[in-house]
Amino acid sequence: MTDPKALRNAFGAFATGVTVITTRQPDGTPRGFTANSFTSVSLDPPLLLVCLAKTAHSADVFAEAPHFAVNILAEDQKAVSGLFASRTPDKFQNCAWTPGHADVPLLDGALAQFACANHQLVDAGDHLILIGRIEAFATNEGQPLGYFRGNYFSIGIERDLAEAAAAAKGSRLGAVLACNDGVLLKDDHGALSLPLAPQPTLDSLTAALTAQGLTPTIDFVYAAFDDHATSGHAVYYHGKVSGTLPPGYRILPLADLATAPLANPVEAQMLTRYADDFKNGSFTLYHGTESSGHVRQIGAR
Repeated sequence: MTDPKALRNAFGAFATGVTVITTRQPDGTPRGFTANSFTSVSLDPPLLLVCLAKTAHSADVFAEAPHFAVNILAEDQKAVSGLFASRTPDKFQNCAWTPGHADVPLLDGALAQFACANHQLVDAGDHLILIGRIEAFATNEGQPLGYFRGNYFSIGIERDLAEAAAAAKGSRLGAVLACNDGVLLKDDHGALSLPLAPQPTLDSLTAALTAQGLTPTIDFVYAAFDDHATSGHAVYYHGKVSGTLPPGYRILPLADLATAPLANPVEAQMLTRYADDFKNGSFTLYHGTESSGHVRQIGAR
């Protein structure tokens, strides 16, 4: 019998694009989910397909909807992907979108948008294959958001920032990791801090958390700045983590982030920004120094 975990790892050995599939319920309520199982099928007739897990909450809605849309995400839409991968009920209130052909929701800023009629539904094991007949489409300039071995990747500045941090003496690398309805923190007898890597590399950070019985997923750089106190760099990634909480860690609820008593004031400011970003549904990147810098948007509102 095939090992599902091994098969999933094998499927993850090739890079894919990230899409958000959208439709409307019979009462007009918009619905959507993130998927990376999307491909073109035919030019004549114009067909594409997406895969939908039968266990997904929106499976029945998409199976019965007469129309749906496929939105190919751009590299600055990681937050949009995360939003539609979550079970947050107000997804469409936290992103920019426009009604399109047949009134299907189209996400602003996407590289391509395809409005489709439900052409055929195929039962395929634990998934449904939804084949759409393209009735309208549009494209925009930009770079794609990719997905590989459980992580996002893009042609942005993130790799350069991380490599610079890893190479510089006195650097540190940490992460703001969402867990359930809060953020993972280290708790050293009441002194709270964000998780840091033993060595300033992503592999080191992932290995350290995995050794504690946690499963981290790193998404993108959330802050990168010069630290004058150490004459090095600091890079913090955004991501999520799951698993049984080990001793010495705690989950700080989202409502408490803005007033969190972190030992490092820079990390405290970071969590205040994270709380605002989460509320706005649009994540940002901070770069500069530990005392001043710039914030730029990396996820569409």
